[in-house]
Amino acid sequence: MRGLYAIVDVDLCRSRGLLPVALAEALFDAKPAALQLRDKHGAARDTLTLLRAMVPLAARAGVPLFANDRVDLALLAGCDGVHVGQDDVPVRAARDLAADHLMLGVSTHNRADVEGAFGAPADYVAIGPVFATTSKERPSPTLGLSGLLELASLARLGAPNRPLVAIGGVTIETAGATGALVDAVAMIGALVPPEPGVSVPERLSRVRARAERLHRAVLGEAL
Repeated sequence: MRGLYAIVDVDLCRSRGLLPVALAEALFDAKPAALQLRDKHGAARDTLTLLRAMVPLAARAGVPLFANDRVDLALLAGCDGVHVGQDDVPVRAARDLAADHLMLGVSTHNRADVEGAFGAPADYVAIGPVFATTSKERPSPTLGLSGLLELASLARLGAPNRPLVAIGGVTIETAGATGALVDAVAMIGALVPPEPGVSVPERLSRVRARAERLHRAVLGEAL
């Protein structure tokens, strides 16, 4: 996993007047390293419907699709993976449920979380929030780039073969510096800034171009 880890947040889509599947399709066109559907407040049936609509799009694009939190929905929809946080299903229980059918990512926010992930059966470790973010109702303290470097170095010592994903408030201005410390960078709001007065087709076209630019920035390529 290397580059942009795109996240489609259903609540953000609603506030921006965009359909989650349409946004996902635009992001898949940019060929990110992975895409996650994040639906914190949706009914399970609705989330499953969205995931099932995204699965063929992900397969066609060759981009792994992750569900957020819900191992059961990821399995039912045929996703590639699932991401769990510190307050969700414990990572070992998630692995027991997922078996070999899903890739598994886990969130970490501090030294104790990272050390707890050393022996956990996760395929990648997310670290954050790096910068201030509005996508969480009760975000953990921000790390900054220095804190990210510290935790990323610790994670590489304890689990040297696992990709590291930074998350939290990363923008086009900070994507390069953040990407230099990890393998991938997850972004939500930076992909879909508010653009009042712009038509939906044009906004989706801009999302696609923005995602391509952010992917290159994380990889350290010239923009």
